[in-house]
Amino acid sequence: MHLSRIDLNLLVVFDAVFAAGSITAACRQLNLSQPAVSHALGRLRDVFGQPLFERQGRGIVPTPLARSIAGPVRAALGAMERTFEQAARFEPSSTERHFRIGLREALEPSVLPKLSQAICAAGPHLSLASARHDRPRLEIDLAAGEFDLAFDVLLPVADRVPHERVLTDRLVVIARTDHPRLRRMKRTGWTLDAYLELEHVQVSSRRRGPSLEDVALQSLGRTRRIRLRCQSHAAACRATASTDLVATLPETYARHVLERDTNQIVALPLDGISLETYMYWPANAERDAASRWLRDQVRTALRSRR
Repeated sequence: MHLSRIDLNLLVVFDAVFAAGSITAACRQLNLSQPAVSHALGRLRDVFGQPLFERQGRGIVPTPLARSIAGPVRAALGAMERTFEQAARFEPSSTERHFRIGLREALEPSVLPKLSQAICAAGPHLSLASARHDRPRLEIDLAAGEFDLAFDVLLPVADRVPHERVLTDRLVVIARTDHPRLRRMKRTGWTLDAYLELEHVQVSSRRRGPSLEDVALQSLGRTRRIRLRCQSHAAACRATASTDLVATLPETYARHVLERDTNQIVALPLDGISLETYMYWPANAERDAASRWLRDQVRTALRSRR
């Protein structure tokens, strides 16, 4: 017998009649008329090819078939009810859920520490995984459920992809602590001209193209001399620690991974430039209780670190 042949509402009626022991009591429980309940039992009789209840005196008694399926039907209805309840609400203290977020390496120190703290405190069966996302596939991966959330700069995604700004981080310059030219510049004046006199590490995951600070410089008709281009902020920190190169990084990342014995942080002498991070999520998860809870945790966590 295929499930497509059965109206599941008929099983709700059967369960109520079996538990109540009478059609009248089941009618009150289900808020249905007696003809409606009798009709449902008749349809079940047609499905099974035999009756589930027989009249005895002024009441009814279950047949052997009814007694054999009553337990499994009650268990199945209970499981379905719990499934729908869990879908409608999310209890982090008791629910088992594995969240996946798309996060680039430079943003992990800004997002993960506070978010993982919140998730671990919320429930023992919650877990979190961070993986690098592919920007051109972000819309596809979100729609396919590959990620519950993704974090990145403002991307040219379709209007149907929900997103909001969650973090603004200023850029800073890092250099080794005994950098001879920087030491002199800090005494004579740390200006944009002084910044441009230095040789730079450019950090970008792309094969080519300017970084955020280069775009800002180009708007002023200025350029800097780039001696090294790399993909990793951590690699940039190590390069500056062993050379006279300097790197421009988000301040949060710089303070998390800075090798304090060999590097120093100085302000970027360029006004009005900061790195804005946006949170993206699947449109079909807009009303999902677990997804809403996770987004709220992100907002709270990032607000607390500002």
